[in-house]
Amino acid sequence: MKERNCYELSPSQDVSYLQCKYTLFKRVINIVTSITIDEDVDFELMEKAFNIVVERNDCLRIRFFKEKGKLMQYFEDEVPYQKVPVVKYDTKEQFDSFISKYTKRAIAYLKGKIIEPHFIKTHDGKSMVLFKVCHLVLDVYGVNVIFMDLLAVYNALKNGTELPAPRASYEEVVKKDIEKHNNMRLETKHAEFFKDLLNDKPEPYYNGIHGPDNKIWQKKLKQNHRGMRMFFIQNDTRAYRHSIGAELTTRVLDYCKENQVSPANFLFYTCSLTAAILNGKTRNALPLGLYNCRISQNEKNCAGSKVQSIACYSRYNYKKTFEENIKRFSASQSKLYMHVGFSDREFEMMLHKAYRSSLLETYYSIAFSFVPIEVPDGIYFDIYSNGKGALPAYIIQLFDTKTNEITMAYDVHTKTTSEEAVAKFHEMYKKVIEQVLNDPQIQLRDIELQ
Repeated sequence: MKERNCYELSPSQDVSYLQCKYTLFKRVINIVTSITIDEDVDFELMEKAFNIVVERNDCLRIRFFKEKGKLMQYFEDEVPYQKVPVVKYDTKEQFDSFISKYTKRAIAYLKGKIIEPHFIKTHDGKSMVLFKVCHLVLDVYGVNVIFMDLLAVYNALKNGTELPAPRASYEEVVKKDIEKHNNMRLETKHAEFFKDLLNDKPEPYYNGIHGPDNKIWQKKLKQNHRGMRMFFIQNDTRAYRHSIGAELTTRVLDYCKENQVSPANFLFYTCSLTAAILNGKTRNALPLGLYNCRISQNEKNCAGSKVQSIACYSRYNYKKTFEENIKRFSASQSKLYMHVGFSDREFEMMLHKAYRSSLLETYYSIAFSFVPIEVPDGIYFDIYSNGKGALPAYIIQLFDTKTNEITMAYDVHTKTTSEEAVAKFHEMYKKVIEQVLNDPQIQLRDIELQ
């Protein structure tokens, strides 16, 4: 029997596993995404292309096992050919019913099943490739890499041309991430940085996008605590989609280029600022960014899970201008990047120790992802909620680099946040963006939501 190289989880994978470990609902590590293709697809050929993609992307050959209670992994050299089911739905209601059941079934990652593909003929005659994949294997950026590789391989097979160059190795990325993380454990400067981040600062304030009049939040406020109660990923969620049009997005990109601010930071800050203003102009918050930490060319060219969560303690100075505030926020984010890979579990313990709060309380009002994607003409990318989540609001912004349009998925707790509240917040968010673009020297206290 061949001796295998076995690895512990990387920091990115460990964050996903933490969600799974402390919940009754194992589906929380499902990522469900699809691409819809305008043209008719030869699904037999697409099945062949999918299996070639598995050969080319080692993240799809990960196998997980437990050793003395610890989750470990190794990479198979090859895996059996996988047949992909083909399904046809005559109505949208039939498809929605299927998706609801599909997302609720946990993926059996400890039994060697890390990705479950489906090929679908939609009710309006289009072709869909649907993936349910384990978050320990892929993040949303990595899923997009797999989809684009799948299309490239399919087109090469269809046209009889040479296959595109293979993707980079995720195993190499995992090894380097683990090595870097182990080194960080030995370097006290990283722990000291996060201790200083929380030291002698006022307790951060939960800023729900549902607004201050929510009955559940009002009940919490009467208990004189600034955090919202959560129960380890056992909250029902639902995703609502909204968009930021190309014209407004182009203005954001122009501003960011002129002022050397990353679009992710600009959109993240204005989003968290909108929530702070909505909740009575609170001054201290702890928004959570989920960032695609692919820096090297090898990391950018491979799939796999590489997202890192970074909590940025934010102090909104309403007497200062937006420009002054965004520069301070961006500077804080830059410092945080130097410490990416520090244990999320250790930071959580620091956070609750600093404010003597329960581990069942969360200060995170918003978690935010900015995912640039570029899909060919006639291809549509979508992401689906798995119906459970720990975070009160997880906002994914899918930025189409070709059209400059942003599609936003607000995945929110149904117990606290209604569809109407999300729609209202989104309009406020766009209004804040317009105001700060029209006048970057506007003081935060003069920004209006209505």
